Amino acid sequence: MYQEFALIYDAVMSEIPYDRWFEKLHACIGEYGKKAGHVCELGCGTGEMSRRFSAAGYEVTGIDLSVDMLARAMEKREEGQELIYVNQDMSHFSLHKPADVVLCICDSMNYVLDHGDMLNLFRSVRANLADDGIFVFDLKTEYCFQTILGDRVRFEDDERFSVIWENVYDQEEKLNQYLLTMFFYQEASGLYERYDECHTQRAYSIEEVNGLLRRAGLEVYACYGTDFVKAPEEEDERIYFVVGKDAKDV
Repeated sequence: MYQEFALIYDAVMSEIPYDRWFEKLHACIGEYGKKAGHVCELGCGTGEMSRRFSAAGYEVTGIDLSVDMLARAMEKREEGQELIYVNQDMSHFSLHKPADVVLCICDSMNYVLDHGDMLNLFRSVRANLADDGIFVFDLKTEYCFQTILGDRVRFEDDERFSVIWENVYDQEEKLNQYLLTMFFYQEASGLYERYDECHTQRAYSIEEVNGLLRRAGLEVYACYGTDFVKAPEEEDERIYFVVGKDAKDV
């Protein structure tokens, strides 16, 4: 997963408003007093958000399972930044020092496909979070998978590559598969080389997430819909959670 796709991820995802997203996240953690300190980003991908927090003065640790995505992130790392990247499974991760903030955005959490792994992720967050730290994450909703993405096909094309992106959602299993067929132009031969990847994500309800957080000793401080302002509504494509350690267990 995220092998050949890592080579073109930034180009395919160029419409993502990272700057606006960063502003919202930065404001959110600022409300909890986190205007400096150690930020850990789980599922950091090619480092777009990690490097923004680093540029804002935070010490940042980015964690991702894909060495190919991390290689792209390292290419964008600027000299002198307090920014390190680590190849770990976010369901069982460990840090060199407690994190004041743990982030997991851009639906990375949807790649956790069963309750056991999600519970382990939450427990790892709790173990690596400072006592007054916060955990901010998002999830694509079932409404997004079922209605917005549905069984649609997306096509991307430029001079270097072409991508056919098929979405298949299983309502019973709550699983969405992204079937990627990629064609990379080979300048030496003048031909295209084909690669295929299959990515799977799961839809979680708010109730499921709340239950797993409680079991991990975490409590929800706030929950927002797509706009990161109001409480989630039925037709929100994305939900955000702001979480901390359960005060009874600190």
